[in-house]
Amino acid sequence: MSGRRVITPGRMLKLPAVYLAAIGLVSFAFPRQASTGLGQELTAFDTFAARTIGLALVTIAIVNWTASARNVVLANIFLNASLAALDTVSILDGTIGPGSWTGIAIHLILLSGLLACLDRRSSAVV
Repeated sequence: MSGRRVITPGRMLKLPAVYLAAIGLVSFAFPRQASTGLGQELTAFDTFAARTIGLALVTIAIVNWTASARNVVLANIFLNASLAALDTVSILDGTIGPGSWTGIAIHLILLSGLLACLDRRSSAVV
């Protein structure tokens, strides 16, 4: 290769875009089924909140798909790191079921790819 990175911000942001769109659409369309792995029955308000969050995730997915700016990469780094941490704590304290470790793995994989997009020497996205 001629010094070009295979993982560009634009390419990397497509991965969380697909993931967030899928989770968002399922949460919006099928909130009760989407939550079965959490081990909790949803109330009417929980269903409303799941649908609202689903639409927000689809919106973030659209931003990710259409953008490649540094601030979007940093926002995705924060999102995936914080969700991995929250899910870990929630599994350990019994709030959600142990089947959620798969989600944590996905967040960590996405986080690794996003971090690889940052050039630490110049604080720029490469």
